[in-house]
Amino acid sequence: MSSTETTGLPELPRREPYRTWWGSLIVVAVIVLLVGALVVVDDNTSGAEVIEPGTTIEVGEGVTFVPADGWSLIREGTTPGSRSQVAGDGATFAVAVSEWKGTTAEEVERTRRSITADGSIRLTGDGSSFHTDGGLTGVALAYVGPHLQGRAWVVVDEQSDLSVLAYGPSAVETYQRTAGQVDEMLDSIRMTGARP
Repeated sequence: MSSTETTGLPELPRREPYRTWWGSLIVVAVIVLLVGALVVVDDNTSGAEVIEPGTTIEVGEGVTFVPADGWSLIREGTTPGSRSQVAGDGATFAVAVSEWKGTTAEEVERTRRSITADGSIRLTGDGSSFHTDGGLTGVALAYVGPHLQGRAWVVVDEQSDLSVLAYGPSAVETYQRTAGQVDEMLDSIRMTGARP
């Protein structure tokens, strides 16, 4: 038997080019338009809500404060019932309230560790006592970092087992300009004792 016979494979059909590039182009265009629109909306939608002058903000647990005129509520920095944050002119002011069964000294130490946790911010001084027009008494801490300067105020009501922390960080260049407004907001904090 001669080996000249070859086994024949069936001939494959010739591949026709697919004509789907128009459809693919349309899908890509729609995706680009949707993503572009979402980016534009996100860039132009601030998490800040304008606050009417004189508005009292309920932080939680009966703790309230009045933001300075022209400052805005920051939704991302607000947790209903426990924390509220406002911002204006390169500065922010946040008030947080939580249950605390420790002493004032323990809460001050915990706040110090929290402020200096990442190593870039340092405390300036040991802290000083303060008393506000609203009747709060506690310890004030001052701190500074490469791009910010601020203060923190620690108040503990041992009778109701509540801790109130207020933070007022600012860009270094706006610190002096916003310090008075931050002090006004600190003075406006009230603890009514109303708890749910």
